[in-house]
Amino acid sequence: MIQSRLKSNFDAWINTKSNQITPNADIDFPHGNLRFLVKFTNDMSGEELYVYPDSEVHNRYTKFQFKFVSTNPNMFAAEIILGLAGYWKYEIYEVFFFEVPPTGYGLDNSPKTENDILAPSPEHGIVKGLVAIGKMYVKEAGGLEEVQYNEYVEPTETNYIYSGQ
Repeated sequence: MIQSRLKSNFDAWINTKSNQITPNADIDFPHGNLRFLVKFTNDMSGEELYVYPDSEVHNRYTKFQFKFVSTNPNMFAAEIILGLAGYWKYEIYEVFFFEVPPTGYGLDNSPKTENDILAPSPEHGIVKGLVAIGKMYVKEAGGLEEVQYNEYVEPTETNYIYSGQ
């Protein structure tokens, strides 16, 4: 399970190798690039967020880095705003580019959702499939908790009850 805090950057270490769809991507396609599209779905509201985190693939896990921004997140630059604390479901999709886009990743060449199909091109990413799924818990940032309470009138001589007399 991933754990993070509202309004902060966070990292996650997730096994994507055991479900890898494009085997030997670096060897078979030396000019290609493997990226991961992460979909977050809030358990309570159903809100969906998509982001391409910065990632480092290792033998047993992939390290994902997510960056908090307060306004205008860029999903292609690993930027995200998790506006609700609580449980989120995550799904990680493998996206493969046969050639690294010369202008970088963005709306023109990178799928925005797992169902986004772009016109065939070596520089356009292709969603190969789901490689990991799980839960994430986002806790409130310290001092930002929302507490509900009832405020009562302070007792005076006329609005309280004597007992035991």
